Amino acid sequence: MTRFTVVAAVISDEEGRVLLARRPEGTHMAGLWEFPGGKVETGESYSEALVRELDEELGISVEICRPLTFAVHTEPDLEILLLFFSGAIATGVPTPREGQELRWIRPDELRAYPMPPADDEVVSLLVNRTEGSMVDLGLTYT
Repeated sequence: MTRFTVVAAVISDEEGRVLLARRPEGTHMAGLWEFPGGKVETGESYSEALVRELDEELGISVEICRPLTFAVHTEPDLEILLLFFSGAIATGVPTPREGQELRWIRPDELRAYPMPPADDEVVSLLVNRTEGSMVDLGLTYT
């Protein structure tokens, strides 16, 4: 069985919207929306992997705030541990570098976007939050 870890960032803007990326055609789970991030490479910490992935995918540097939740996704012969972190853009403007589509959306709109089942827990955290409590989740604005 193949096993690996994926890190993803919940990045919010000054309007309280969160950044989603749509997986491009020809990729696993193509067309689904997700929080940006990627695989942890051998020898990397989770935060190092997330900083690297967001630079590679979006051309931004981020400040990782804190862990939010985790999920395990399984398929035949595959197990993925997903770790979700809150993050803030330190420098740059998100620019799709790998054929993905980007969108800033309000947390109450998240359920309208088809997402991988493993994202359900973090989506619930964001959708069910009390108005104005993004800070409680460690999400900050720059």
